[in-house]
Amino acid sequence: MRRLAFLMIPVMAAVSGCGGPVETRIQTQAGPALPALKQYNFPEKPEQNSQAYQAARQMVGSALEDRGFAQSKDAPLLVHIALANRPASIAMTTGEESGLDVIADKKERKPLQSCEDVEHRLTINMFTVPAGEALYSGTAAEYHCKGTVEQSLPYLVDAALSDLGSPGTISNSRTITRKGIE
Repeated sequence: MRRLAFLMIPVMAAVSGCGGPVETRIQTQAGPALPALKQYNFPEKPEQNSQAYQAARQMVGSALEDRGFAQSKDAPLLVHIALANRPASIAMTTGEESGLDVIADKKERKPLQSCEDVEHRLTINMFTVPAGEALYSGTAAEYHCKGTVEQSLPYLVDAALSDLGSPGTISNSRTITRKGIE
């Protein structure tokens, strides 16, 4: 009996553990070259009103400064942020029934999973102010069972901005894996 109990310890640890691989799904679209004057601003009124959104906005600002951008009231670039924390069992779609496009499929629960998954998703769009021309779009999303959106934010910001400043018009879609809270 003790032998059986001893053998069950690794199995239980594997099933109940939450430190597994986290997949970050990244989609970026870089348009024409960025202007020489790397000044940006966020919309006057925040798009969302939550602590997580405010943290995302601060992290995006810091990440842009690290890339040589400066925040300015009369900047030629506008940076829009969208942050979502949704049940992963719900798909995100756009369009009408005849032309439905799937933005994010629903995620099925894993066997022996102890809780429901949620999706943490961050989208960052950069536009020119006078013309409204899209210069950059980056989306990063992760599924988590126990992790919070606040824990995911540093990874989501880095991933969503990963192709900012790339030369020419590019569209990139990839998945990276890291160790973290599932």
